[in-house]
Amino acid sequence: MDKLVFPTVADADRKLPLYTDIIGHWDNQETIDRPQGFPHYQWLQVTGGEGELWIGEERYTVKAGQGFCLFPGVPHRYSTIREPWDIYFISFGGSMSKELLALAGIKEPGLYSVTDSEMIVAHLRGILAMAQSGLPFLGIECSKLVYLFLLDLMKVVQVSTQSAQQYYTKLNPVIRYIEEHIDSMMSIQELSSRIDVTPQYLCRLFKQSMGMRPMEYVNRERINRSKELMFLSREYKMHEIASMVGFESASYFSSVFKKLENMSPEQFKKMHGIH
Repeated sequence: MDKLVFPTVADADRKLPLYTDIIGHWDNQETIDRPQGFPHYQWLQVTGGEGELWIGEERYTVKAGQGFCLFPGVPHRYSTIREPWDIYFISFGGSMSKELLALAGIKEPGLYSVTDSEMIVAHLRGILAMAQSGLPFLGIECSKLVYLFLLDLMKVVQVSTQSAQQYYTKLNPVIRYIEEHIDSMMSIQELSSRIDVTPQYLCRLFKQSMGMRPMEYVNRERINRSKELMFLSREYKMHEIASMVGFESASYFSSVFKKLENMSPEQFKKMHGIH
């Protein structure tokens, strides 16, 4: 059933990092032609049928399971090729919109495939239900849901041949190995052998899914484990903790800790009242 909701957005709501402008669903999307573009970001998730999308001079064929993102002020046109062209859609704004889309790999308007379209639709249905609820602080509640939607979009959008979620799934054996051997020395060659890839390809997987290189991830895990030990095993000396999380010396441990945390291990303990 067709639904279109314009949540009441107060001036204060428009100052939120994210806010919902329009949320809705069309059983059969009609032709939309906007030579001047639209004032907000939009995500449209196709659940049935087929259509065509024009962004400037670029033409895309949009099928079920795919979504397309439109940026403010960019001319576009979309229309049905095979009915019914069933679409869930959201229009949103706020200072975090561009940044969160970019983190999902969406740096320009266009067509995107997703690995879990049902999850995306579930998010949009949830925002639609909230927008219709009439609950107090509706703008804030919708803002929270849009944030969750964009976070999950990061996991499932296929910017190239794989989504971040697929990269992370492939990395699971490496992640488990790091967790189980955090107290041991390890090399990038050793980590790459866990999933039978080259060190260069392992770096690519980590960059795509984690936004960092493999050994940086290892060091971050070691530092996080050291902080847990400082809290839970206060009888250990700093050089003992360094050894327990895989550092070959207390001085190197302290150097890495300071680089990642902007403070020394001793300053960390003092800040948290650890004696």
